[in-house]
Amino acid sequence: MCNFSFAFYKRGFTLYELLITLAIIAITLGIAAPSLNKTIQNTRTKTAALALLEAIETTRSTAVFHNQNTTLLATNKKWHEGWTRFVDRNSNGLVDTDEKVISVNEGLVAVKTKASSPMDSYVAFIGTGEGIQLTTRGFLAGNITICPQVKGEGYKLVLSKGGRTRVEKLSSAACKTALES
Repeated sequence: MCNFSFAFYKRGFTLYELLITLAIIAITLGIAAPSLNKTIQNTRTKTAALALLEAIETTRSTAVFHNQNTTLLATNKKWHEGWTRFVDRNSNGLVDTDEKVISVNEGLVAVKTKASSPMDSYVAFIGTGEGIQLTTRGFLAGNITICPQVKGEGYKLVLSKGGRTRVEKLSSAACKTALES
């Protein structure tokens, strides 16, 4: 005869204990989910702002390094849809066949943007690193607001007369106002 004992089966969980454990896990996840969604939204918005900031600063650096006019062109006048960086030899704000495209960005995820004119279309720099308006040849200054598609905090990129860009944090109310105007 086999002296094998089935005593280890008596140490398991009852159905009642499993249901209580599952209920506690469900309640914990229910409490944590909104906080996690907000964190993801904030991270996406910050990442989008930093991506656009990097694109603007790289465009300026390229203009200075090569001592050539360089333009960052918004796709469909909407920065959240993407942009193209290129050396703009004739300063017309268009990618001509003889001009070198440096990079193309496909767009930003889960954010909307709004920019002051003419920065809603482009950001252009001359060889000294100063922003320039392509139509009037005057200095370029303005801002681009980046906010989440749903209610939340955002960022504003502010381009100064000298071509430098700074970042300002926006409240949820400021985002709502900026995108509605």
